[in-house]
Amino acid sequence: MEIFYKGIPGSGSIAMGTAVVFLKSNLFVPRYSIARNGESIQKEIDKLETALEKTKDQLEELKNELIQNQSPLETGYLDTTILMLDDPLIRERVAGKLSESFLNIEWIFNEVIDEVADELGKSEDAYFSERAPDVISVGNRVLKNLLGREEGSMPKFGKNPIVVAHTLSPLEVVSLYKRKVAAFITEIGGRTSHVAIMARDMRIPAVVGVEDITRKVQTGDTMIVDGTIGTLIVNPEEDTIQLYRFKQEDQLHRDKKLKKIEKKPCVLKEGIEINLLANMDLEEELHLVLNSGSIGVGLFRTEYIFLNRLEAPNEDEQFSIYKNIVRTLRPREVTIRVIDIGGDKKPDYMKYVKETNPFLGLRGIRYALSYPHILKTQMKAILRAGAWGKARIMFPMVNDLDEMQRILLLMEECKRELEERKEKYNADIPVGIMVETPSSVLLLDRFAEQASFVSVGTNDLIQYTLAIDRGNGMVAGEFDPMHPAILRSLKMIQTVAVKNGMEVSICGEMAGDPLYTLLLIGLGYRKLSMSAMGIPIVKSVIIDSSLESARQIAEKALSFNLKREVGRYVRDEMISRFKYLEDYFR
Repeated sequence: MEIFYKGIPGSGSIAMGTAVVFLKSNLFVPRYSIARNGESIQKEIDKLETALEKTKDQLEELKNELIQNQSPLETGYLDTTILMLDDPLIRERVAGKLSESFLNIEWIFNEVIDEVADELGKSEDAYFSERAPDVISVGNRVLKNLLGREEGSMPKFGKNPIVVAHTLSPLEVVSLYKRKVAAFITEIGGRTSHVAIMARDMRIPAVVGVEDITRKVQTGDTMIVDGTIGTLIVNPEEDTIQLYRFKQEDQLHRDKKLKKIEKKPCVLKEGIEINLLANMDLEEELHLVLNSGSIGVGLFRTEYIFLNRLEAPNEDEQFSIYKNIVRTLRPREVTIRVIDIGGDKKPDYMKYVKETNPFLGLRGIRYALSYPHILKTQMKAILRAGAWGKARIMFPMVNDLDEMQRILLLMEECKRELEERKEKYNADIPVGIMVETPSSVLLLDRFAEQASFVSVGTNDLIQYTLAIDRGNGMVAGEFDPMHPAILRSLKMIQTVAVKNGMEVSICGEMAGDPLYTLLLIGLGYRKLSMSAMGIPIVKSVIIDSSLESARQIAEKALSFNLKREVGRYVRDEMISRFKYLEDYFR
């Protein structure tokens, strides 16, 4: 009987083949007491260090092999994975538990890995929640080295094997890639988990986060995997198989179309240019930006440099990262956002007071200004990097002019200190703010005197305008970008910004969703920043459209009173204009 399952799209395109359920025997982790003295604790820690070093050596060997064989897989992810093994917080927790319990290192390490993964998995921030499977995967590899176990042998594969697993380590992903698997399915993970990233590099379909799928599928089952929308079909009927064969043909045509426009300018039919930029979280994503066709980075989120460590990064450490990105992308622009800390992104070395609602509390620029020494250190690093290319500095969650004045005073202090040190820096670096709250929308004309550009963070703007916690399952369904209040806010922002000579862009999720591309252009936006992976699809919509049609869509959308009317109209319009992208609009 044909059964459908839904997961998270990890890597686009369609695959049809035979399931191979990748069952791994559960590791038996012994639990026993050790002698209650410092010598025994040190012996256990030494065992862990040996296992960590062995795991790093295995990953380094894999990285070198990929480079030597000119594999399509990027190695930046492996660098990040290797860094995870040096995480001081994990070592600190392990040492603490050892000193308290005097249990063996295998048991303690397994406990710590489970705790860290659980904490990450509960985060409302997608980046952190999607790191949980990576922690489990790398932790299991370390555990195997601790226990002296080797990787299990691979099961036998038939034609077009589709691997179904709880999770897969980078070593396993590469091994499976060499065996020409047709697709990956995992029970845990998200769009930025290593399985999804590596599958995209290899251009193999993947669906992740499919709960208990290893219990529901048997090796030998016929499967269809649609990595574009995150759907699995087990034992499909003949009509379904035929439908997906047609979809595969459409996909081939679409891929050829996207390949043809790769080098084309991103312009509407009237010749009006629309600027597409990439969002970045990590330095390791540089290769994605370089290969995306973007004109630069519209949002570099720097908070991830500050997390998972025992102390804030110093100025030189930050400068090295910013300089590398700015210089590598020169002459393209790079907008660097200062730390957006608070909410559920909280470094352990910063002090916190328990808040009933942290998303309405000390977060964004409020938090940064409460740590002026950390903010100044970052600002000086960005100012220095600005001398190596086209850098801009942007501040998150700015709600009023008082905050802006404090920011500018701190910036002047930073410039004076750099002058005294005779450091090279960009004294005229463009300054901008994120528009994410109703107050910043209403005060936008006043901000024009102090900021040269604004970028709309649609995720938070929707959350705060509609008073909806997008992480609360009871109301998350009401989180709707096509709410009339949001459309009116977006139009107001664009109109006020242009009138006051401020450059305006959008860097939230709406920018990278092709469903909203013409709507945003019709509202007046000419600059969109998104995930590097989303740029080709958005570009294809743009070059096949006119400004007049975009304006018509926006004008009609603004005329509706109900969000469901807006949603129905925009979807119907986009489907009628772009049949080959219909799956993206559902």
